[in-house]
Amino acid sequence: MGDGKKLKEILDSRNMSVRELSRKTGIGRTTLYYMIQNDSHIRFDFALRIANELEIDVKEICSNVPFSGDISEEEIYPTLPNALEGKLDANRVKTYLKHSIFPLMFMYGKNSMPDVDHILTNFYRLDDSARKDVVNMIDALLINHTDPERDKEIKSIKGW
Repeated sequence: MGDGKKLKEILDSRNMSVRELSRKTGIGRTTLYYMIQNDSHIRFDFALRIANELEIDVKEICSNVPFSGDISEEEIYPTLPNALEGKLDANRVKTYLKHSIFPLMFMYGKNSMPDVDHILTNFYRLDDSARKDVVNMIDALLINHTDPERDKEIKSIKGW
């Protein structure tokens, strides 16, 4: 049994429709129907969104989970394609991830990554002006809505 059939079984057991899951996760209905009908593998980022919504372990619906147990640094470092060599310095990317993304994932858990992925993806879909507006809005919100405990934790991360 593939990932699609597992997802269908879980949806059926919860009396949840594909349409409802699509609305709650932001994953297109046709994409969800395709995965179920073809019993195909579910991309990890989609599986995380679905697992978070259904409050299940991502491994129940994703046979290609890139993380096993605790997150290790090796699991999140990128392998840069040859086409990017010279454009992105692999050591800079690795250092950035080591000192920012990895500690955040370690502190707040890998289950928060679908939200982060969604925010980053949509941020880069915006034009330059809108991206500046988002940054300014976040700065303004931080003035009155900073969680002191999380602020302290994040400031403890090297490089932040």
